Amino acid sequence: MPHEIEADWDQVHMLPASIEDWISADHPARFIREFVEELDLVKLGFPVSSGGTQGRPRYSTKLLLRVWLYGYYEKVHSTRLLEKACAERMGFVWLCGMHRPDHNSLWRFWTQNRAGLSALFRQSVRVAMNLKMVGFVTQAVDGTKIQSCSGTRSSCDKASLQRQLDRLDEKIEALEGQLEQAGDSGIDESLPRQLQRKSALRERVREALSAVEDGQARHLHPNEPDARRMGVDGRNRFGYNAQAVVDAQEQIIVAADAVNDPNDKAQLEPMIEQAAEVTGRDCAQTLADGGYACGEQIEKTEDKNVIMPLPSGSRNKDENPYHASQFRYDAQSDQVVCPQGRRIPFQRERRRGEAIIRVYRSVNTCKGCPVRSLCTKDRHGRTIEIAPWHQALERHRQKMSTAEAEEAYQMRARTIEPVFGWIKNNDGLRRWSFRGLEKVKVQWKMLCTSRNLRAIFRKWIEHQHDPQSRACALPQKHDFALVAASS
Repeated sequence: MPHEIEADWDQVHMLPASIEDWISADHPARFIREFVEELDLVKLGFPVSSGGTQGRPRYSTKLLLRVWLYGYYEKVHSTRLLEKACAERMGFVWLCGMHRPDHNSLWRFWTQNRAGLSALFRQSVRVAMNLKMVGFVTQAVDGTKIQSCSGTRSSCDKASLQRQLDRLDEKIEALEGQLEQAGDSGIDESLPRQLQRKSALRERVREALSAVEDGQARHLHPNEPDARRMGVDGRNRFGYNAQAVVDAQEQIIVAADAVNDPNDKAQLEPMIEQAAEVTGRDCAQTLADGGYACGEQIEKTEDKNVIMPLPSGSRNKDENPYHASQFRYDAQSDQVVCPQGRRIPFQRERRRGEAIIRVYRSVNTCKGCPVRSLCTKDRHGRTIEIAPWHQALERHRQKMSTAEAEEAYQMRARTIEPVFGWIKNNDGLRRWSFRGLEKVKVQWKMLCTSRNLRAIFRKWIEHQHDPQSRACALPQKHDFALVAASS
């Protein structure tokens, strides 16, 4: 019968234990330590040291940064759960050298170093580039909606905000009455605190109501005015729109941002520009879904070789011979030629946002046309609008009609959608942990940084198992310094 091993706690350590032996050589905590050790923290915007106050220990910037990075790597996003992990989970204990930073120190570090934490994303991309993990051949851009920290089922529209304000006025009036009756003696100590909280909430509700009345949004949450109503996992919730650009070679995220726009129509050009700014060069081809398709963005990104569907209003799904796309604009005569060869003259201009739209219509042109009933039912004749981006839209239509564009577009979903699946399902991000757009931006960049570091870690492991391999300039100790210096 095999001998059973049982721990003898009186003799478990015959010699002083070495903390270096507590985790394996290819443990991700070692990788995180190497990454942080070679960062130029001052250049990234971190202070030389970060510290405790009010009697708490003064932890170094590197220690707290390692905890946050490893926490996101291990899908731990809460300061209290990080505090617990630093006492109980071996990877955290090893990274902290058996120190136990409390949740207040961790929270203060996050609050004071948001710019530095955002800058880590760029460093992760530069490391991936150094390892030849970014191909610059094809990239995909997409967005995903994530519920806000202050999500609610109530509408927070003008009527509901007014009702909430009326209820708060009644409660505050009642609290003020209780304080007045109590006088200087026998007062309940909780009453002033309740009054203060209710008064602060009333002020936030008033500001939200004022913003709704001014037309800034139809719905505003008093506790999180940056959040907007949008489709979150099939439900209408307050949330933010997380944007990303992913390189197709090894699914490295090369651009990341969060906005409160409910749709993606204005995000294509900014995300492509951010990817080029982070990596230092343009990608040969960008893939985007129909949510980004609008004439203005097509014109702005025409030189970026964007592959995406036409805007919904420009698609001739039924192959209608009298669809607007079948009408040809003659710039020389400033007229529109219909499929029957008739010419429609310019009628007027109108404004759509910042753009000037030219409108072409004439009763006389359509009079007596044999196919008028198939083309339009308007008694004033067919109307065709020509936007400033009309020519760019027509060139995009021709490009998307080719087999090459159709084949390239098939790569979009498998390039970027798995990344959102990993972050939302595997990393557990179904709701933001922070309130306000600026803090959400930092959290999103930290999540994208952790996804990049996981991909880089796989390369690091390959090198650990094959020290002679130099095919990809795999990172060893101090190799990250080359990337940090170049950025």
